Amino acid sequence: MWRLDRRRFLKALGLGALSTVASPLAARTLGGPSNLVSGVASSAVDPPTRVVIFLTPHGHTPLGWNMPIPSGPTDAFAERSLLPLAPTDFSPILQPLYAFRDRLLVVEGLSHTSALADIAQTMVTGGDLNNHSVGVANVLTGTRALQIPGSPCTGGALSIDQELALRTIAPGRFGSRVYGFDYMPNSTVAPFSFLGPAQATPVVADPATAFADLMGYYVPPNGGQPQTREAIIASLRPSVLDAVAREYDLLAPQLDLVGQQRLEAHRELVSQLQASLGASVSATCDPTYSATGAATTQFMQLIKMAFACDLTRVATFIAQVPQCPDLGYPADQTFHGYAHESIEGATSCGTTYTPVAAQAMVDLGVYYANFFATLLTELDSVAEGSGSLLDHTIVLWVTELGTGTHLHHDNFTVIAGAGQIFQSGRYVRYPRTFTSPIPGFAPVGPASNRLHVTLLQAMGQPDTSFGMTSAVGSDGSLIPMTGPLTELLA
Repeated sequence: MWRLDRRRFLKALGLGALSTVASPLAARTLGGPSNLVSGVASSAVDPPTRVVIFLTPHGHTPLGWNMPIPSGPTDAFAERSLLPLAPTDFSPILQPLYAFRDRLLVVEGLSHTSALADIAQTMVTGGDLNNHSVGVANVLTGTRALQIPGSPCTGGALSIDQELALRTIAPGRFGSRVYGFDYMPNSTVAPFSFLGPAQATPVVADPATAFADLMGYYVPPNGGQPQTREAIIASLRPSVLDAVAREYDLLAPQLDLVGQQRLEAHRELVSQLQASLGASVSATCDPTYSATGAATTQFMQLIKMAFACDLTRVATFIAQVPQCPDLGYPADQTFHGYAHESIEGATSCGTTYTPVAAQAMVDLGVYYANFFATLLTELDSVAEGSGSLLDHTIVLWVTELGTGTHLHHDNFTVIAGAGQIFQSGRYVRYPRTFTSPIPGFAPVGPASNRLHVTLLQAMGQPDTSFGMTSAVGSDGSLIPMTGPLTELLA
C-alpha cells in the first residue's frame, strides 16, 4: 500500500504546527506562481507538468552527433532550423529522431563545468578522480562529488530530478520513479539520482517489478476473473483515508479538544480529496503494458502509463549499456573500451585512436537514440488537451561525460516536447568562451547548471540557481553558473 509518512501527512493537511516545524519546502512546491520569472514565459502559457530525464552512459561522440550550422559564428550563439531538413541532413545519431524534429531542441556547446571544477579541486586536495564517478555524481546535482575515503566518490547533494519530485508530489502520486540499469558491469560507479549527499535514489531494473510498484497496493479479488479497466484504474489510487487512518488514531489522543475538532474537520477534507482524486483519472489512463520485447522498451511504456494515470510526474531512466555482440562487435570487446579510443587526437587512459572504436560509439549513440525515439512515440500516443502527453512533458537526454574519452567541455543535449515553453525545431550551438577550470583543457561554454535552472523555470519554478553558482577558470577568471539559458526558450 502507498503510505504517507507522518510529517508529510501533517504538512499536507496544514497541521504541521501541531507537531513539527514547517519545512522550507512548503514555500517552493508546484502550485505557487505559475509564471516564470524574468519574463521567461507569459501568463498565457501553462508550464509543462512532467519531466523525463533520459540518461545514457559513456558520453557522446562528435562524429555522430554534430551538425553544421552554415555561416554560423563560432564565437557567438548560432542556430539552424531542423524543419526543412531531409533525414540525410541529420547527423547519424539524430536521424532516429527525425519524425519529431518539430519538437526537438538539440543543444551543442554546454559544459559540465561542475565536474571540471570538481576535478580541478580534487587534483589539489586528493580523492577519487575517476571521470565516470565524478561525472555520475555531478551530472544531475551540479555540485562537487562527496569524497569518501577508501570508496568511489558519490553524489554530494540532491539531484535535479529529486528536487522536482519534491515539488510535484501529491497525495496518491509518487514523487518520482527511477528506472534503469547498472552503469558499467564489474565496476563500482554510483547511481545518477540522489536524495541527498551519498543517498542514492532506489533504482528499479526489472520492468515487471516496476509495474507492480506502480500498481501500489492492488490485490486482485478472489475468483480469478479478469479485471475491468475501471477496476484496475481504481486500484491505482490508494485510499487516502486508509493511508492516514493510523495517523489519525495516533495523533488524536495527543490533541486538546480544539485540536481534535480540527483533525475531524480535516478528515472530511481528506475524504473530499479522495473523491476528487478518483474523479480526476484521465480517460486515457490505461494501466497495462506489454511485458515483451526489450526491457528498455517496456520501461518506456511504463513511463507513459505512469504519466497518463498521473501516478508520478517525474521519471528518470538510466539506459543499459549493451554487449558488443548486440551491435555486431566482437564479444571480447566492450563499449567502455571503445569509448576511450573513439576520438582522434583526444583518446584517454593511454589508448590509441581506432576508426572501429569511433564507429562503435556512433552505433552506440544510434542504439540509444532509437530508444529515445520510442519514448517520444509512447508519450505522443496519448492525447492530452489539444495535443499529447509529449506536448506537456519535458524530455531531456543527457550523459555524464561530454565524450567517451572523458572530456566535459561539450555535453551534447537533446530536449523534446513542451513546445509551448521551448523554441523547438532547432539545432543550436553555444560558443566556448570561458577558460576551463583545468589547465590546458579546451575552453568551455555555458555550464549545464544553467540547463537545470532552465528546467526548473520551465516547470514554473522561480529558481535562478541550482548546485554550484560559479567556478574559477585556470586563469583565475570567473565562470558564472546561474540563470536560465534564455536562448532555448520560446
